[in-house]
Amino acid sequence: MPYFKQLSIVFISLFIFACGGDDAVNDEIEIDPFISVTTIIDSTYPPLDPTSVDVMNKLQICTTLDTVLTIPPCVAEIYRVFQYRPDMDIKDCFLVEMVPGLYGSPVHQIVIIENYFDKYRIVNQYLGYLIEMRTTQEGYNDLLIGYTDPDIGVVGIRHEWQGEKYDVVDVEEINNHYVKPEMKDSINAIFLPAFAGGH
Repeated sequence: MPYFKQLSIVFISLFIFACGGDDAVNDEIEIDPFISVTTIIDSTYPPLDPTSVDVMNKLQICTTLDTVLTIPPCVAEIYRVFQYRPDMDIKDCFLVEMVPGLYGSPVHQIVIIENYFDKYRIVNQYLGYLIEMRTTQEGYNDLLIGYTDPDIGVVGIRHEWQGEKYDVVDVEEINNHYVKPEMKDSINAIFLPAFAGGH
């Protein structure tokens, strides 16, 4: 076989292989990127899930008994329940928001509850109200919680799940105005070290 024909066959083979390889690489690259979904929390108080009511009753956050007067009743007018892990059932974990005035607090309260080896526990407690939830690739929603500062107004702080509980990570809003990127570091340096709205 002439040398030129051999080169042509080798070149065509390499070209076909290279094209096949590109398709394989492109197939790997064309993985759908994760797109976070933001849920803006409105002012409605929907009916409470019976499972969450049972857990809240056991943790003495509220009571299902008419005879207990020292604990607020488990009613939707004063409690709201949210799922902060969209892939999990309400029996595994949920977030409770309470209206102001409960347990001596003049502001809203949030407690985050998890089923830990078949025992329910409160992993976080905050003196604020839920503004937004955003889905994450890790499965725990980021929470934007509003806190009332007597000198400034409402400060919206983003919380991320970090290991075994939520922690504050970023001040995003002050009085419904987004914090400009160039101001982030200085605002975070002021608010986050002095954060006293929960744990």
